[in-house]
Amino acid sequence: MTADVIRLATDQRDFFVPDFQVFMLGTIPPDTADPNSTQYPSGAVRDIIEVKYEDGLEQVDGFTLIVNNWDAERNQPIYFGHDTEVASNEHPDVFEPGQELLVSMGYVGNLNHMVLGMVTSVDVQFSEDGHSKLVVSGLNVLDQLRDRQYTWSWPEDGAPSIRDSDMAESLSRPAEPGNNKPGFGIPVIIDPEARNRETPHEHIFMNGQYPIVFLMQRARPLGYRVALEEDYDDNGDPINTIRFGPPSEGRAVSYVLEWGKSLVSFHPTYSNSRMLWSAKVCGWDRNAKERIEVTKTIEDIPIADRPNADLIGVARAANRQEVITEPPVRTQQEAEALAIQTLTANCLNLVTATGTCIGLQDMRAGQTVHILGVGRHFNGAYHILTTSHVINDQGYRTSFTAQRINPVEDAAGTQDTTGGQGT
Repeated sequence: MTADVIRLATDQRDFFVPDFQVFMLGTIPPDTADPNSTQYPSGAVRDIIEVKYEDGLEQVDGFTLIVNNWDAERNQPIYFGHDTEVASNEHPDVFEPGQELLVSMGYVGNLNHMVLGMVTSVDVQFSEDGHSKLVVSGLNVLDQLRDRQYTWSWPEDGAPSIRDSDMAESLSRPAEPGNNKPGFGIPVIIDPEARNRETPHEHIFMNGQYPIVFLMQRARPLGYRVALEEDYDDNGDPINTIRFGPPSEGRAVSYVLEWGKSLVSFHPTYSNSRMLWSAKVCGWDRNAKERIEVTKTIEDIPIADRPNADLIGVARAANRQEVITEPPVRTQQEAEALAIQTLTANCLNLVTATGTCIGLQDMRAGQTVHILGVGRHFNGAYHILTTSHVINDQGYRTSFTAQRINPVEDAAGTQDTTGGQGT
């Protein structure tokens, strides 16, 4: 799926009035939802001091709310710390553990649904000055499906290739733990048009992972969302479904951030302390009854797939080699693939970074962002590992961690891929 490239320094969108909403709903509310209805947490938005949304490649996304818990007019706690047993407008039960909240963030007139989450913990703070506040934490409701890890591969039917949407749809079946076969037992709904635009893969492999986390990892690079929704069966009865596809309210984007313009701060780390120049894979061919030994260097990685091609000189200078015996390989081809895979992953750690920019509700883990204005060592395309979106009295900021993938063309349209020393 091709992402829209947005250069924020020249973009004319309005970033002046941050806004958020918190709906106390089990499903995404319709556009006509009345914020004054009983399904909206009455008064809660006025009490929310800070909203934070976090996601990452290796984690289920979630939210944290900092909430005022003190009614100055009545001189008593609002949500926790009172003796009222029945919820009321004065003491709503909005933030009770187990409550489902839909958190939306963005700007006035341009809000995105960030997460439908379940409250998992409430940290109540009674301070010495006589006031109280809450730190409310929650995880995506999909976390309920994180019950068992599986190892599985696709395609299952011997087909030459498979698309991500087809893989996701296959998880509609019930799980078979005895056969180590993953499944949700919940219909997975895909977007047929988006499915037809996906690149077919010869092989998709899930290695000891929770299926729901694996599905989210596959979704993020495509700009997709994974969401638990309510639908109706043929009898009109409500059922839960998992939707895998592009977000209904937005699109896949790739931002261009420039330090001093749209990039507030940027902290890259350039290190060769763990860099490898070569990898030796050792194994045993059971059929041929002979030893397998394959050595590959970074230069054996195809240039189109070689991360940070302009900086590999530091790896050449380090001249480190790693000997790999696990996982076991049984053929020469498996050994060659494992060596290239190890070196490719290692090259991505050459430049890692943290950054902060204006609030961008479309920026999520798994996407690619282009960083400019920080010099030839650090200008480049970065793969986002985690994001943190925060709205408080200081405005809306998005922070992220990322790995540099490769250089991007500068203003002159040139880039260095010769593998210089990068010093």
